[in-house]
Amino acid sequence: MVQPFVRYRDAMRTAWGDWWLAWPLLQQVAVGDVLQQDSGGAVRPAGTLTGRRIPYEETTPRARGEFVFDAGGAVDVRFKASGTTDPLFSALAEAEAGALLRFGRENGVFVAYRGLTETGTPDARALAASLVSRYWQGSWDPELLAVTQVVRADTAAVLVATGAEAAVELRLATSLGAGPLQLADLAGGAEVARSRHLGFQWIGEHATPLFRVVRLRPKWLGGVRAEFGPAQPGRGLDGEPVPEVLLEEALADPSAVLETPPQPAGPEDAS
Repeated sequence: MVQPFVRYRDAMRTAWGDWWLAWPLLQQVAVGDVLQQDSGGAVRPAGTLTGRRIPYEETTPRARGEFVFDAGGAVDVRFKASGTTDPLFSALAEAEAGALLRFGRENGVFVAYRGLTETGTPDARALAASLVSRYWQGSWDPELLAVTQVVRADTAAVLVATGAEAAVELRLATSLGAGPLQLADLAGGAEVARSRHLGFQWIGEHATPLFRVVRLRPKWLGGVRAEFGPAQPGRGLDGEPVPEVLLEEALADPSAVLETPPQPAGPEDAS
């Protein structure tokens, strides 16, 4: 069975490209975090840039509004205002506001984020030069990843179907029942009252759903090893400075030195 994370990741790629997705959604990620990816694809925390004495700056948060994705229109949504009845709703009282989502595809995905803000490192050249220097000194491994951008959400909802005719009945916060209900209202302001064939559900607050990482390009590393040999601990501290050509390359074109790798498939089914 395809993991819910893989379905979620693949659904989000059309809108967010090479951004990584936090999983589980409670995972908090910050600009300047360092991660390590092993040969099997598993990723784990490995400290921070600050802890490794690598300087960086972070931009002030920039508002990005809200984001709603309903798997290309394959999710049918029916709202129920408070004080009304609807025969399709079986778990909600008349006084309660709610929403019924019916997934038209077995692999349906519904995502809603509200209150999105983005922060990042504004100086890619300085970061590239710092990582080149640390690699030359033997204190930055090729498996390390640096988090350079983060998107936070005040509230979020992610629902992933795992079977045909999947459906979920949501109970919305009372305050949302006073006016017209919107898909974005499902982020944070809802709780599951009843579900069928739902493989993963997460509705909550203060999430870090999206982030970007960079690492030293394997092709660039291969060229450095071929010309200068493998990195040695302390090499750049014992009278052998970083070759000027490597620093110039990092400062002139950071993308020649750094890359954003694809996110691995993720952990086993965490639902």
